[in-house]
Amino acid sequence: MNILDANIGSAKDNMSSPVHNWYKFTAGFSYKFVDIILEDYKDKDIVVYEPFAGCGTTLVECQKLGFRSIGNESQELMCNVIHAKLNWTITKQQYTRAKNNIKKYVEENKRIAEITAKFHPLLVTLYDEPSLRELYCIRDGIKRLRNKDVQQFFNLALSQTLHKAAIHPIAVPYISRSTFLSDSGRAWEKFQRISEQMYSNIQQMPHHEQLATVYNWDSRVKNEDVADDSCGLCITSPPYLNNLDYGEVSKVHSHFFEMTNDWNDITEKVRRKLVTGATTHYRDTEFVMEEFTQKEFAQHNSDTMGKLVELYGRIKENAKQRKGKKSFHILMMHYFEDMYYVLKEMRRVLRYGGEAYLVLGDSAPYGIYVPTTQILGDIALSAGFTEFSIHKIRSRGDKWKNLKNRHNISLSENILILK
Repeated sequence: MNILDANIGSAKDNMSSPVHNWYKFTAGFSYKFVDIILEDYKDKDIVVYEPFAGCGTTLVECQKLGFRSIGNESQELMCNVIHAKLNWTITKQQYTRAKNNIKKYVEENKRIAEITAKFHPLLVTLYDEPSLRELYCIRDGIKRLRNKDVQQFFNLALSQTLHKAAIHPIAVPYISRSTFLSDSGRAWEKFQRISEQMYSNIQQMPHHEQLATVYNWDSRVKNEDVADDSCGLCITSPPYLNNLDYGEVSKVHSHFFEMTNDWNDITEKVRRKLVTGATTHYRDTEFVMEEFTQKEFAQHNSDTMGKLVELYGRIKENAKQRKGKKSFHILMMHYFEDMYYVLKEMRRVLRYGGEAYLVLGDSAPYGIYVPTTQILGDIALSAGFTEFSIHKIRSRGDKWKNLKNRHNISLSENILILK
């Protein structure tokens, strides 16, 4: 099995692949990674498990290839994206009728003065008023559709339109206000074009059977709907230990679709359900090392904890020297504890002899190298796996090495294989 392609850890390939390219996601990995792994399972009746379903790369590719799969995704927004990407049963009649109904609603309501009262303050800074009027009318027109599957299909087309109509890039991974997009605006025109392309993609699919199940669920917690030993394979890419706040990344969409309204909502409704991957996910004052060392994770990983405590001290000291304000030392401890519970759940779901493939990246907070992949391999052994191996995909972080205050430590992106 040749999985050591430098592009495997990037979602670049997905941008030219039908259905995979229906949503622009900040992080991700190539659908070809899934293809390569499943090549060895052609004639086997297995179910694939994906604890971080994200924008659905594993689930969509499994469905394309005729494999059943199960995924957890803790963000409601992303769960809706996945549902839409997996539903290939929308008929021409359903599509045409819904699009015409949305168009009629937009034409009747986009000039009404009261509509501006619905505009979220953040979105006012990212779109011109004619586009905002159309975007909100499209959204409200979709709400009036009776078929939930059709609603999700058009909401996903609208999600793409949010990117295409914006004045500034809205996910790179954060809003880039210093960059102006040359082709902003014209929301309705772009929405029509995107939805037509999506419907055309559905017609190209090898079958229209839905083989994947996705749950709006936090993989740190046991999902009672997924039985013990029910899956033969896991393909995933957990959040990296790199301080990327997925709650903030998705805020334009979650505010627009009324899932969140402010920072408190983002914390309570999004961040609390995510593996701790950013310093915005917790309060520094709530972390007490003496209490942390008494937790299940620490007690079951005594050797690893010794290494983590040493790294904790070095990162904290370097932060002082660099006058850094981010508590990366605390972030690291929460991250590995959370991943311990994810790995325990993964082991529960996988049957005896099953394998897990994880795309992961190492990190160096405040210039202290953290061998994330190795540490997670060690933690996996405490969670019930019997062995692991690490395969380097590529070096990473080199393009930032000339930035002021940036460390010059060479990092890698890897495949962690658990058995």
